[in-house]
Amino acid sequence: MTHMTFVLGMERFNAHLWDEVLADLAHDAPGIHIARFHDGHVEQRDPQLAQALARADIIFVTLINERGMADWLTQQVGQSSARAVFAFESMPEVMALNRVGEYRVSGSRSALPKPMQAVLQLITRGRDEDTLYAYTRLTRVAARLLPLMPAKLSDFRTWLSVNLYWNQPDAANIAQMVRLIARDCLGMALQVAPLQPIPTMGCAHPAAPRPFATPEEYLRWYRRHRPTKRGAAERPLVALITFRKHIVQRQSYQNALIAALEAADLDVLPIFVSGIEMHVVVREWLVPAMLGGRRIDMLINTMGFPLVGGPAGSTRPGHYREQSAALLAALDVPYMIAQPLQMQSEAEWRERGVAPMQAVIMYDLPEMDGSVAPVTLGAIREREIVALPDRLARVVRQVSGWTRLRRLAAHERRVAFVLYNFPPGLGKLGTAALLDVPASLQQVLGRMREQGYDLGSAPLGSAADLARAIDAMADTASPEHVVTREQFRALVPDRQAARIEGSWGAWPGAIAPHGRDAVRIETRTYGKVLIGIQPPMGVPGDPMRLLFDPAFTPHHQYVAFYRWLTDVWGAHAVVHVGMHGTAEWMPGLQLGLTDECWPDLLLGDVPQLYLYPLNNPAEGLMARRRGYATLVSHLVPPYARAGLYRRLSQAQALLQHLEQCDPLPETADVGLPEVQQRADEPTAAYLLRARGYLRDLEQRLILDGLHVFGRAPARERSAALIEAALDVPREGHAGLLEALQAAGVSDADGAGRRQAFVLECILGTLPPERFAAGDAPLPGALARRFITEGRAIAAGLQAAPGELDALLHALGGGYVLPHTGADPVRAGAAALPSGRNLHGIDPWRLPSDAAMRRGTAMATALLDRHRAANAGAWPATVALALWALDTIKSEGESLATALALLGARPERDGQGKIWRFAPIPLAELGRPRVDLLLDISSIFRDTFQLSLDLLDALFRALAAADEPEELNPIRAHALSLVRDGADWEAATARIFTQAPGMYGTGVDERIDESAWDERSELAETYVQRSAYTYGGGRGGAAAPEILRGMLRSVEHVFQPIDSVEYGLTDMQHYYGHSGAIQLAAAQARGRAPALTYAEQQAGTLTLNDAADLLRVEARAKILNPRWYEPLLDHGFAGAAEIGNRFTYLVGWGATAGNVDGWVFDDAAATFVFDDAVRQRLADANPRAARNAVARLLEAHGRGIWEADDATIERLRAIHGDLEDHLEGALGNAR
Repeated sequence: MTHMTFVLGMERFNAHLWDEVLADLAHDAPGIHIARFHDGHVEQRDPQLAQALARADIIFVTLINERGMADWLTQQVGQSSARAVFAFESMPEVMALNRVGEYRVSGSRSALPKPMQAVLQLITRGRDEDTLYAYTRLTRVAARLLPLMPAKLSDFRTWLSVNLYWNQPDAANIAQMVRLIARDCLGMALQVAPLQPIPTMGCAHPAAPRPFATPEEYLRWYRRHRPTKRGAAERPLVALITFRKHIVQRQSYQNALIAALEAADLDVLPIFVSGIEMHVVVREWLVPAMLGGRRIDMLINTMGFPLVGGPAGSTRPGHYREQSAALLAALDVPYMIAQPLQMQSEAEWRERGVAPMQAVIMYDLPEMDGSVAPVTLGAIREREIVALPDRLARVVRQVSGWTRLRRLAAHERRVAFVLYNFPPGLGKLGTAALLDVPASLQQVLGRMREQGYDLGSAPLGSAADLARAIDAMADTASPEHVVTREQFRALVPDRQAARIEGSWGAWPGAIAPHGRDAVRIETRTYGKVLIGIQPPMGVPGDPMRLLFDPAFTPHHQYVAFYRWLTDVWGAHAVVHVGMHGTAEWMPGLQLGLTDECWPDLLLGDVPQLYLYPLNNPAEGLMARRRGYATLVSHLVPPYARAGLYRRLSQAQALLQHLEQCDPLPETADVGLPEVQQRADEPTAAYLLRARGYLRDLEQRLILDGLHVFGRAPARERSAALIEAALDVPREGHAGLLEALQAAGVSDADGAGRRQAFVLECILGTLPPERFAAGDAPLPGALARRFITEGRAIAAGLQAAPGELDALLHALGGGYVLPHTGADPVRAGAAALPSGRNLHGIDPWRLPSDAAMRRGTAMATALLDRHRAANAGAWPATVALALWALDTIKSEGESLATALALLGARPERDGQGKIWRFAPIPLAELGRPRVDLLLDISSIFRDTFQLSLDLLDALFRALAAADEPEELNPIRAHALSLVRDGADWEAATARIFTQAPGMYGTGVDERIDESAWDERSELAETYVQRSAYTYGGGRGGAAAPEILRGMLRSVEHVFQPIDSVEYGLTDMQHYYGHSGAIQLAAAQARGRAPALTYAEQQAGTLTLNDAADLLRVEARAKILNPRWYEPLLDHGFAGAAEIGNRFTYLVGWGATAGNVDGWVFDDAAATFVFDDAVRQRLADANPRAARNAVARLLEAHGRGIWEADDATIERLRAIHGDLEDHLEGALGNAR
């Protein structure tokens, strides 16, 4: 018996093919035994596979591209006595296993004989994107060259012949391939039939008698097969690209998709490729000249992977993205991914969603090309890939929606804009992060009217008019629209309706009922444009059901709102205005939605567009992947320097006076409660510290108002952002400020000269050689580099009107260019322009080398800080918050910090992918390791599954390492947990977040709604919501006792702050995560661990404890007229931002308990007791003004802020006046 062992990656579905192969071989080669395995067996280190490899005479491996698998295979193959090893389409480490006689393959082009190399170079014709495609064309040339090869190349000829047969993947060719291997490598006397070539590209339709060589030939047949009725408009044409192998091997899903599309009155152009020709199809086939003059209306890719290179291109994600974007922009149609899962069964998918490797193929890689509306088409069921009927229906509805937009005239399109208001009553109606929503809507609607959309009587006179119209939509007495019981029954499937009733009771429920038979839909309609308010997620004031109900569903009004938009009002497109709503966060699978997932029911029927800040791709990815959204990015607001004002100016004057005293007084006070002279601190040292504090405050970057969608900032308001971006060292060069100082500019003059350089040489026209930097001018080459980058940033900022262009283009069914979401300070011009469909970064290369250096520096600074405060002791455990937001923008800085603390580093495979995090030997590390409790955001969980697996493997390895416990607290803590009763699997868990399909710690929701009494309740909320473990095969297993055990060991809580826009007082997530961790750890261990934040802006690393940083932010932002005056100028939206800060201060007081009383005192004096400011706030947004006062009263009532009785009585009186004012305003609106 001859044994051949085949290890076939990504081929878990073609058993019927091999049945045919074995039946063919039974005639003349019955003694050949073929054992087949797939990549899953390699991943699991299957003992049966190991045995099969050990006894194999021939080993055949394909599509293995993960280093851990490669290493195990290499070990097993090395122990085998196989006569020959064939490896194809795999990473270099696997390709190196090839041995056929004397022939070996290194995996590089240089392994080819020189004549073949010359032919390959000729085929590419200098086009980089055709390098991979050239290999498929090379095989056709090679087939003709085989008979001409000399005898000395016989082993190479055998290897190449096997490759040629394998790449013609029907049963007949594969059977002949087996015969060829047996004849040439084992000496068996077998006849080998000639290769039967199968075209690498073509068109195949289930009703056609044969495949077609070109789309033109196919469409000639198709016009006869599906003629257009006389007088009828030509049907939309949808191009479909699929794997040739799946066509040849008769997988059924393509035919099911074709039938479903045609049943929806769509024409289909089904194209097959071997894998790496997709871009050739777009470039050379999907053009009118090849389509008989027709144009396609949509492109569907059922393969996943990058457009350029396909599976081979996945080893260099993003490398060809410019070529891909150019090709798709020229095509200018929506590019959809509708892919079946090739490595998961239907049951596995429904239980856990899309697996990490499949997620990279389906989401990460195509998103870089600008894909939209990803749908998991099906999975493996009973030996084949099948498409599920409900997923086919979802694809059809999405395709119909996008093609409809392309065919409708502007005045026919019905567009719904969705605004947010959660929690209600806090002045947040019609607001979004960093965006002035009323002014943005005014811009968008104005452009729509110019382009012919029907806007009826929309109030476009001013943003204030639109803001008042939005505010009036919350009027519960006279809603414009309602949904009745009968409508709801027709709109919602019975199964989902029953789930809703199980959670919320019988129709109409307690939220927004209108009588006994209807619910309100809060909308205003203007012609064919609708503005609607997204309903709240749950009962206002009662977040507990939302947080802890495992069967949580959206309520009646929520579901009715979205179903009514599409099925009753008839929206052709829905636009969510700003970051962010709640629909995409509803329960369901993390990735790969099914009809059981709520976002699918709510958002899946029509094209979804989403306005999103360009610096937050992480949350944007959730809108793309779970909300079917095409993102249209917008700028962040302009930056400004905080400067000095009022009390700070007085402190500076006093400081200058004290510095001039001779001698200095023994004690001094500059008049700031946060900068007091310490005991035994010399006055000179105190004054120097105060000087540094004021200087840092003066130069601190803050936001200068809000962004208005489609409106470029004034050029002079761009200066601070350009300065900050140029201060970041890049490519080994110093930043601008450092360069000026090197040219002789003093520290005191540095900021002023930097600003002058930007204004005069970048935003102005002054030649750099005429700019007086200091003792010497900036070197010419360096100055030109700054000017080039600075002007590129300025041009990118001035391109903001392109945001409107992109949105209107998408509403017409056009393609939106992709772009990496990035921070314009960190990334500079590379983050710009806006108006793009945001995507993330390559998950196989996190952290980057630069991020690893920065993260290591951050870890070192943290350890130094901890040891300085703890008599040199090393921390046993650090709790580290890992967010997808900063991971994408910093290329993995916080992930690098985790590795550095643990004492580990990334290792790369032959393709440059990081395949493991390897422990650094203790002798090399030179210090104890630090255990980590990783609090990952739920978006990190959904986005970086590969990194989680690598981290979990690292924790397991460190826990099992043969190292002293005093130097390896990971092992020490694991053993301690086992002694306390945990099993080893649980004891090694270190990565925690929410249950699958759930989002957020819940702490900020309870604070938002004042739904807590004791701080211990908030700590327990954190533990209960975040006690689910991930990485490896953990899959979200609940482990609250392990989390409690880890919290007892936490000595330091740490989190990086990644950008100017999102500081501690700018959003609730910092106290909802790291603040909540500190609180939970304090409850668990009896004392609070230190809480430290790292800011790495403009290339400078600064660590602060939370209390100090809150003081800085209070001075630089909240109390600063330079911050709040531009917001007040924005009216409604700006006032909402101010009101939010009072909620955030309460949140910090509730969790970390570290907000100084003077912060509340001064906030009350600035915004409430200053009659003029309070009036402006109340006139712009009365609910926001009321929230500010209510939060001050809440802070006092909870003991967070101590205020005297007179202050509290005054606040109560003002609160009553604001209530009366609000009631009067609502009455007038009615």
